[in-house]
Amino acid sequence: MRRVICAMAAGAVAVPLLAAPASAKTIGPDFFGLHVSNIVSAKPSISVGAIRLWDSGVRWDQIEGKQGKYQWGALDQAVASAEAAGAKEILYVLGSTPRWAASKVTGQELYGPGTTSLPKKQKYYVDYAKAVASRYKGRITSYQIWNEANTRSFYDGGTYDGWIKLAALTKKTDKAIAKIDSKAKIVAASSTVIPVSTFYKESFFFRYLREIKRQGANVDAVSVHLYPTKRKQGPDARVVSLNAARSVMRSVGLGNKPIWDTEVNYGDRRTAPIFTPSPKKGAAYVSRTFLDSARYGVDRTFWYGWDIDVLGISMTVQGALLPAGQAFLTTRDWMTSGSWRGCSGSSVTICKVGKTRIVYATKPTSIKKPGGITTVTKLNGSTKVAGSTIKVGLAPVRLS
Repeated sequence: MRRVICAMAAGAVAVPLLAAPASAKTIGPDFFGLHVSNIVSAKPSISVGAIRLWDSGVRWDQIEGKQGKYQWGALDQAVASAEAAGAKEILYVLGSTPRWAASKVTGQELYGPGTTSLPKKQKYYVDYAKAVASRYKGRITSYQIWNEANTRSFYDGGTYDGWIKLAALTKKTDKAIAKIDSKAKIVAASSTVIPVSTFYKESFFFRYLREIKRQGANVDAVSVHLYPTKRKQGPDARVVSLNAARSVMRSVGLGNKPIWDTEVNYGDRRTAPIFTPSPKKGAAYVSRTFLDSARYGVDRTFWYGWDIDVLGISMTVQGALLPAGQAFLTTRDWMTSGSWRGCSGSSVTICKVGKTRIVYATKPTSIKKPGGITTVTKLNGSTKVAGSTIKVGLAPVRLS
């Protein structure tokens, strides 16, 4: 690795000139996913490369309230709005169970009676998947089997072997959709990740993926929700959880499958103690999230959400763009401006995109200006002339 050789200010860290690895690639807008809750009523105010249709009024129980009677209006509008915003990836979650199809009703379900249960007959679920695939062939690009199947709030398998039944349902659904739309991808049921010792051999995630492998069910991607386990944790904790998920995938023979993080955010304002990162830190966390996804090989990342104000970091409020939303747009522009050539470093991390560098640090420090660099751009879009040394910290900056 070649380094810049010239005089350096006291205390400043030298930034290496990064050689382009063989894995240099182009990152497209569909790498940057969002949840948009009001997508049924209006096209997003920005261009969107990828959208996950969840918490937007288009669940199974909201569309097929009576067996065989479909109310397609909301989903028609959601898909059309996503397309109008430029989405090349539209991921639709196949859930939750309508009451008429539910095998179990407790009255305690988050989204209404029966929504967390397995269908009484798997055919009910598969028939619905076939109906959706037939109506939106070539438009909905990916189907996810279930949302957070490891949590009782969203999935109650009914018995101790719920993961076995869900794997079987995954296999049947894949085969049914493949006959209708061979280009559509199947994404495994999502799972949160809690990287404790039992996660590796006893978690729902491990058991479900093991059954996927044993039963020969096809999935085009494995889905995780890399929310930190503690409210005040940030992107570094997400990387720890990602490593845990990869370990499980390797152990069950699915280590070669792409990983999609289909929900992520930091902090929580729903229950006490409420924790919301500061606007500046929130913006830094958003940028770091997508940089880390590219750095560590997460193929899709869907932020929760563009207009959803319930977790710790909000991108917009009542249509007004917040620092975190601006950071999303800025980082997307940076990362799609040239070939992605990877990141290096720990205390100071340098990611190279084309002829530019994106730099951040674990704590405030100064780095020596690399050769050829003339400007520094912040996440809020402001740009200034680069001095001989450049201050960097938690919030990524672009050097160009």
